[in-house]
Amino acid sequence: MALSVSYRTTEKGKPFLGVRYVNCQTYGRLYLNDEKKAYVGCCPRCGKRYQVLVGEKGTNSRMFIASC
Repeated sequence: MALSVSYRTTEKGKPFLGVRYVNCQTYGRLYLNDEKKAYVGCCPRCGKRYQVLVGEKGTNSRMFIASC
């Protein structure tokens, strides 16, 4: 069963993760959703949606690589 995550991101100045989409050769951002439970967004070129859940321990990394 897939976890349902809200893609709503209305807050101004919200935290984000930088993402390099290797297949589409572009850069984009995943923004913290309004529930503050996941970073969400999509590839700016092909539109594939991504979500990264916020964990208890987290990571200090702010840049990630994704395949479309």
